[in-house]
Amino acid sequence: MRIALVLVVALLASLAVLDWMAPDAESRRDSAAMPLESGAGDPGAGAQLFEAECIQCHGADLKGTQEGPPLIHPYYRPDHHADLAFYMAIRDGVVQHHWNFGDMPPVPVIDRDQARDIVTFIRQAQREAGLLDDTGDVAAQ
Repeated sequence: MRIALVLVVALLASLAVLDWMAPDAESRRDSAAMPLESGAGDPGAGAQLFEAECIQCHGADLKGTQEGPPLIHPYYRPDHHADLAFYMAIRDGVVQHHWNFGDMPPVPVIDRDQARDIVTFIRQAQREAGLLDDTGDVAAQ
């Protein structure tokens, strides 16, 4: 019984130290290159960044190429791939899962604000293609 009590106390003390050492949520978002707040980025800037960094795989019309999948596709609507999935793909890359193009590598030259612009551009293009309604919700099919 005494050993169990010592182990429980040691575990609780360890958890307290880990909690004290853990960064707060804002610091975690900063280090993860995630957006600090939700909201629209600049779709014009996103289009320019997309052209510079993404077009070779995802295509000028966002309908994909021989190198990468289409982003104008129901798989990439917010109900299947939330904005966070795009941020994480840019930051970390993606293991192939819907398509057979191979893994997507990370894109380290794009920071979180630029990623927000790219996501805004993609969502705007999806809206224009009829995948999303004017509010950004999934359009009725």
